[in-house]
Amino acid sequence: MSEQVTWAPYKEKLQELLEQLQAQELDQHSALADLRAGSTAISCRTWRSEQAEKIALGTIKTAEQQLGLCMIYPAAGCDLPVYVSRWQETQKQIVFLVDLVPTVDTLVDEAYRVKYIEPMGQSWDRFASLAGIWPEEDDGVRAVCSIIYTAARMPIERQGQRLAALSPHTEYLKSYADYARQAGTVVEKAKQAEIERRVRAIKATLRINAVKLIGPMAPEHTEGLLELFF
Repeated sequence: MSEQVTWAPYKEKLQELLEQLQAQELDQHSALADLRAGSTAISCRTWRSEQAEKIALGTIKTAEQQLGLCMIYPAAGCDLPVYVSRWQETQKQIVFLVDLVPTVDTLVDEAYRVKYIEPMGQSWDRFASLAGIWPEEDDGVRAVCSIIYTAARMPIERQGQRLAALSPHTEYLKSYADYARQAGTVVEKAKQAEIERRVRAIKATLRINAVKLIGPMAPEHTEGLLELFF
């Protein structure tokens, strides 16, 4: 029998920060809140704000592991990046990814890179010394990530390391909340089309990766959860 684990407060910590976005909760997904299927517990919430088309946050827990996801997609005409947080926690290890995924080509759009990506360099440097820092292992996901994504396969030997692993997720979300307060409006039709195309591509790529994570933990609710997050 597995040793009892006190899971990291993933959903609770991110939810506290999401309240800064002054978002309105979406009722259409309320049926997915606190679902239970066998030994699996699912807890999810979704919101919308002036800057965000959808904010989705949730966890799936079993006796052996906790899976956490948080996604924030920009509203139409908004130039914000996509906030991505993925959390796979077991008794002995946490595998995670957190990023602000750009919605334009940052090699071409220097102003966007300077506004949203380069300021995150300090956070990236700060978390580079965390135990288990490792490149994202999914080729497709890595291809859509920014240059400042943080990913790790962190070994857990004591409870405090779980909170340390949470730090990148909360810090990136704090930065996102600051960005949301100064988000720009896109008026050029060509740039609007580029952002919409890139957001669709990001969703599709992350959805493929999420199937492999959600499916084994909540097979009866996989499609509903994929709809919620992507």
